[in-house]
Amino acid sequence: MFGFLQIVIGIVFVILLFSILSSTLLEFFAALLSMRGRKLFRAINTMIGGQELLSFFDHPYFKQLAHGSSESLSLSKNGRPRRLPSYINAATFSAILTDLYEINSQADLEAKIQQVPNENLRKLLVFFYNQCGGDFVLFKQKIETWFNEVMDRASGAYKRNSHKWLFGIGLAVAIVFNADVLQVYHNLSVNTTLRDAIAKSAEAYVNNNAAPVAPNLNNPDIDATGAEIKRIIDNNIGALESPLGLGWDQVQWDTINFGWVLYKLMGWLTMAVAISFGATFWFDLLKRLVNLRSTGPATNTASDSKPADSGSTPAATPVGGGSIFTQPPSGMFESVRAAPAPAAPIVPAPRPIDAPPPTEDDNTPKG
Repeated sequence: MFGFLQIVIGIVFVILLFSILSSTLLEFFAALLSMRGRKLFRAINTMIGGQELLSFFDHPYFKQLAHGSSESLSLSKNGRPRRLPSYINAATFSAILTDLYEINSQADLEAKIQQVPNENLRKLLVFFYNQCGGDFVLFKQKIETWFNEVMDRASGAYKRNSHKWLFGIGLAVAIVFNADVLQVYHNLSVNTTLRDAIAKSAEAYVNNNAAPVAPNLNNPDIDATGAEIKRIIDNNIGALESPLGLGWDQVQWDTINFGWVLYKLMGWLTMAVAISFGATFWFDLLKRLVNLRSTGPATNTASDSKPADSGSTPAATPVGGGSIFTQPPSGMFESVRAAPAPAAPIVPAPRPIDAPPPTEDDNTPKG
């Protein structure tokens, strides 16, 4: 039971590391593809549309908000990419929209609304005008409420879309790194030293690191995320590849057949589905498993079975630098578990020569 718990801890730990890598890659692509700016563009296009959309984005106030933003998007098929802000608030939207149609006072409110060329937008503004009783302040509040409701739904769709992105990135990561969950399970189940080392590394990780946060999709820094991706691969993923059989260096290409491909596809898809749950989920699960392991029996090692000298001092366990994975001890890469040494036969103590012969109910072994 304790060995199976170590296997589960090892698998969850590997999934956690690849989940963190995939989440960071999602932030990188969100910045590279201006996903947040695209979401804002689609939301405003749904609300305004037509020629008014370009006029809205050409407003001086909107351009000022886009200054220095990393989001860029082409507003037309043949147009040049232009910078967009990653976010605007409801008051900004209301101010730009009313200024766009010169709706600036209570006196000309109804007349200006009737001059809006976009029929759908004009009907919607008339609806807001009738609801607020012609009050200009309430009219702007209705526009702001409308904007917030549309953006809330757009944010929900954005999160659902990012979940699909995370699954796709997780599948790509699993294939690129040959991160096969079934292979990880096999290697941990046949190598007691390896799974003990992985379990200790997992315990050190949850004790020394804070829980990962959700991917920053609002305004990610492409340079910072790129550096973080390199650090995760070099320090974490790279240290696990060889002992766990990850990567493509250990693949024997002459033995590949249909069964091998099917086996790998199952392992990769399992990894991708697991990554889509998010790094926070796997960190919390790993922490619970590590706490459960700490309450279980201690692992038996060769040093535990050997009596300690009265004047000796136990040696400290070395920890490898540069990664969360400790340096593996010798013999970690054994492919099968070593068989236990045969027990010595029990030999009865010799009976003295002058001792009386044993009786029938004597428990001493005979002859």
